[in-house]
Amino acid sequence: MMLITRKDISDTASDMLEGPTTLFQRIKFCFHLMICVHCRRHLKQIRHSIGVAQKISSPPEPSDAEVETLISKLKS
Repeated sequence: MMLITRKDISDTASDMLEGPTTLFQRIKFCFHLMICVHCRRHLKQIRHSIGVAQKISSPPEPSDAEVETLISKLKS
């Protein structure tokens, strides 16, 4: 069985959190996290970043009237 490395964790951590993976990939990933404090910290930071990004909301789209008003002001 090929072990997963710190570089592998770094390169694929967000994919492992967000996308489907095979059972074998998850086992290797979890095993490495059990023995590597650096990767656990890295994974925690990625999870935090994802959480923050999900909380950020986009500003509402301007209405057609607001766009027209802005265009008129810019033309003046």
